[in-house]
Amino acid sequence: MKTVVVGVGSSVLTDDAVGLFVARSLAERFASRDDVEVLENEEAGFTLLEDAVGYDRMVVIDSIMTGAEPGTLFRFALEDLEETIHAGAPHGLNLATVIEFGRRQGLAVPREIVIYAVEAEDTLTLGEELTPRVASRVEPIAEEIAAEMF
Repeated sequence: MKTVVVGVGSSVLTDDAVGLFVARSLAERFASRDDVEVLENEEAGFTLLEDAVGYDRMVVIDSIMTGAEPGTLFRFALEDLEETIHAGAPHGLNLATVIEFGRRQGLAVPREIVIYAVEAEDTLTLGEELTPRVASRVEPIAEEIAAEMF
């Protein structure tokens, strides 16, 4: 099974980058595997479709803000995002929308898509480092994802 792992976020918005940090950790763990590719995506929208095409499984890691403890890991299936499908603004398309678009176009999008979301503490402050509480969770989260997915 060919898997693509995509860390999503902005590298200059503090905890918004947590998906990128977790992806970097996973890239080191899977460097010798031919069946896993790890990518970083700072643009989202249609670029996520480009990342997805040609793989059997897609694992997306992004930040989220729900009010939970910073560093809390959430797991979603693509179906959990179906209510968010929209096409009102092409620059703001989310993962569920672009994957559905890909399916309707007959593209080889993954059959299995898992979304991990890490609770962020600060996604508004300019900075290339994570807040301490979120940073302390990067390696445990990478370990948890690796154990669950591979």
